[in-house]
Amino acid sequence: MNSENKFILNFNKLNVNQKILLPIIAITNLIIFKTHFLHILLCLEVLTLRILLYLSFFITLFNTPVPLLRVIILTLGACEARLGLTLLVIIVRLYGNDIIKNISLRKC
Repeated sequence: MNSENKFILNFNKLNVNQKILLPIIAITNLIIFKTHFLHILLCLEVLTLRILLYLSFFITLFNTPVPLLRVIILTLGACEARLGLTLLVIIVRLYGNDIIKNISLRKC
């Protein structure tokens, strides 16, 4: 049994509540705590990784041979993280911190 099948078996052992609760927590954090740009980036990254996990689960469950799709989703997640960190560095250099409330469009 390879490591991917062990991972899927461990994912199947999770409660339905645990499978549903993590994306809901990430979305709730994204809505409520939107003061810092870094916190928003972390919530988006959790959602991206969760989508990859669900995608891997359903691909294995239905025995569809689409291994390239996982790589594409993971690549898009890495590009999202790179773009977000680039924006974070630009914002911190311009404004001195990453607090969203201090950013105004007039300074741009």
